[in-house]
Amino acid sequence: MTAVGSNLTSALSVSMLDASRAALERTRQSSAAPEARSPARENTAYWSIPTTLSASSLSLGSVQEANGVAAAVTDTAAAGLEEATDIVSRIQQKLIQAKALGANRPAIDAEIGTMKGKLAELVDDSSFNGQNWLKLEAGQRPKVASLIASLTSGERGELSINMIDVDTAQATLVSKENADDGILTRSYAGISMGGVPYDYYLMDVQSAVPNGARSREIRVDASTNSDELDGMISALNRALIDMVGASAEVGAARSQISGEGDFLEGLAGASDLSSESRVRADLDEADARRAAEQARTELQGSALNIANASMGGWLKIYL
Repeated sequence: MTAVGSNLTSALSVSMLDASRAALERTRQSSAAPEARSPARENTAYWSIPTTLSASSLSLGSVQEANGVAAAVTDTAAAGLEEATDIVSRIQQKLIQAKALGANRPAIDAEIGTMKGKLAELVDDSSFNGQNWLKLEAGQRPKVASLIASLTSGERGELSINMIDVDTAQATLVSKENADDGILTRSYAGISMGGVPYDYYLMDVQSAVPNGARSREIRVDASTNSDELDGMISALNRALIDMVGASAEVGAARSQISGEGDFLEGLAGASDLSSESRVRADLDEADARRAAEQARTELQGSALNIANASMGGWLKIYL
């Protein structure tokens, strides 16, 4: 005797398994790259926040780079001023030593000449990205440098770049155009504490517009008298005061730019983190959904096997 029948359980299991496989495939497609699964217009809402964050990151990155250049320029000028101030202080000490009875003035003058050479090299090397605040070449005049400091965003998303203006005239040490524009090339005239007039400058760089005819370069020889040394010391003291003031101005600008740089770096990091978190959260959700569909498919596959085994048992009875 032969019996032909149908196993409703198996049929139902097959149907559910097919549906689960279809759901699993849809889940896999939904977790793929957006351009692979659907046109961009279908994902506008999903990608709107990451796109906005990415655009902000690009703007922040550009400003952050310009801010870094500004910080390097001010750092270079500040370091040059600090070292130059130290050298000028040592020159002043040599002049004080020259006042001592029996001092070897020719040897002292040689040391002063060596330190002047170091000053010239230092000023030449205090350049970054084509900017040298400590030196003016022939034909150049002091100027105000505008540096990018920060970026702000308005309520409507408009971006505003904030600038810092630095008057480089205060930091100029050497001028080959007008000697009076450089702290080390200009002449300082006055009356010493001993009541003797003086008119001295430290460095002669053959400026196009030199100091007055009565001005003299600071030098020491056997004929230099004590009053002249007093005048040189007084002139350098005034130069040092100007250099300290220049360092303060440049240092203030450097601090402001560096502070804004740290703030910009923090904003850029926060923007990148927000964008990554947005995408990561969605990918995690897709992974969880895919795992659930996979588990459902496996369970329903097991159910189908059980149903088929049961059907096999009934067939043995009737065959």
